Amino acid sequence: MIMDGKKIRNTMTTMREAGLSRPEAGLDPRLTANGAPKAPKEEEECHVSQKLAVLQEESLKPIKEDLAEWIARTLGIEITTDNFLEILDNGVHLCNLAKIIQGKAEECVMDGSYTEPLPKVSLKYRNNATSGSWFARDNTANFLKWCKAFGMADDQMFETEYLVSHTGEKSVLMTILELARIGYKFGLDPPNLIRMEKEIEKEEEVVEVKPAKPSGLDAEVRRIAFLCKCHDHVKKLGDGKYLIFGKVVQIRFLKNRHLMVRVGGGWDTLENYLIHHRPVEVFEHKRLVPGEPHDVGNKYLYFKSKYKSHAQVASEHNGHVH
Repeated sequence: MIMDGKKIRNTMTTMREAGLSRPEAGLDPRLTANGAPKAPKEEEECHVSQKLAVLQEESLKPIKEDLAEWIARTLGIEITTDNFLEILDNGVHLCNLAKIIQGKAEECVMDGSYTEPLPKVSLKYRNNATSGSWFARDNTANFLKWCKAFGMADDQMFETEYLVSHTGEKSVLMTILELARIGYKFGLDPPNLIRMEKEIEKEEEVVEVKPAKPSGLDAEVRRIAFLCKCHDHVKKLGDGKYLIFGKVVQIRFLKNRHLMVRVGGGWDTLENYLIHHRPVEVFEHKRLVPGEPHDVGNKYLYFKSKYKSHAQVASEHNGHVH
């Protein structure tokens, strides 16, 4: 009997909870691959990695929440941040989204609002595909093929296994966000994040503009900056525009709950952005020369680290500032 991917994942979880995972397989984070206790340094690095994973998961929650609401509104299905990957992992709903966007694109061609030729791609998928099955993988692969045909770059698309096996949530979210941008181009109602992107683009085209912004944005920016102990490096330049660590960034409220920073082709929470971009001090090391006073020596090494180490990030997030 062949178990599907979801059953396998559930079985592995049950084994871990029952203490049946094999130490030699390295499943216990406190043990090495040989089953021996990890050295203090290795254990600390493992702890840091876990803390960084928590930080990343927290920074993805606002994006996942916005995309879940968009998918629910567009497809008329029940999907939340709690069951996001479980609902999408058979590829059916993603193919349905692509099908809706393609229909919108064809309407735009017919009414003359879009004059470029549409890609000739046939989107076939199985509506009854089960999670973890080969049909789920085939559905997902066909969806990605459609995305590429409609202009999505390779580095914007997740790998099939990332979705099917729930191993690359961030990559999945970035692909769906790019899918929403394609949909918006053809008139599909976008997620809030895409709407904010378009507002920013319009503002940047105008020299002087005073767009309406949610009240309290600046106060919330300053509050988070103080919490992250970097308020001296955050300066307001205009409505929603700030100078942070010498770089001009755009900040927006997402549903009046999350402060989001526009970074490259995506978004990040303000707190996560500040934690990972705050510079550290420059350290000067000296080599003492025998026979000379302690205040005299040869300067032999400089550390000019621009960003914090992973250990510093996790430590400060844990409330231990060094």
